[in-house]
Amino acid sequence: MEMTIREAVDRYAELQAQIDGAKLEMDGIKAYIETQAEADLENTKMKTVEYYGTHGCRVVVQNAATVKPISWVVIKEVLGKTVPDFLKEETKYSLTEVAKTMLANMFKGDYIEDSIENVVCRMTDDPKKQKVLMKRLKGKYKQDMKNIMKYAELDEKDASDYAFMVSEVMAYQNILRIMEASGNGGTVEEAVEKVKSALIVEDTIKVSLEAEE
Repeated sequence: MEMTIREAVDRYAELQAQIDGAKLEMDGIKAYIETQAEADLENTKMKTVEYYGTHGCRVVVQNAATVKPISWVVIKEVLGKTVPDFLKEETKYSLTEVAKTMLANMFKGDYIEDSIENVVCRMTDDPKKQKVLMKRLKGKYKQDMKNIMKYAELDEKDASDYAFMVSEVMAYQNILRIMEASGNGGTVEEAVEKVKSALIVEDTIKVSLEAEE
């Protein structure tokens, strides 16, 4: 039986109300998941957490820093001669992922002025273990933590603290390398102040749903 135009309008309104209600409920659930994820990711170097439901469903929550340049002139001054390596020049500039990470670290102060050698020496005084760790540590929190527990034979808490430290020390070493390559001759502190004056960094969170068919 065909619908009348009145019935079609009524059904359309009914479905729209269901959609609006479902969206409102989804927004509430999403806010709950985001709140839980923020708590689970706090004080860790992990950017992603996964939550599993039933029937193969999982929700992936990813933390990311949104980098919004205010002054490309200042950013180009900071990057110096490395501009072609870190800026994608089209009709407008866009930062590479490496540059986004580095500039976000500078802006937020997510770096420690130290060397990996010093950090490794604090983990263990065994030269053989130090040598292995120097090769294994990559600035990736979860993997570094496993390697520190394995090769430095530290407990989970100490390994977590050192993995966090390694990540931030490596961030600093990357900043130093870029500063040297840029040829701008300034200090890290000066570059950080310039970055803060030329960027807006907003912490964002992304939620996506995956389901098996």
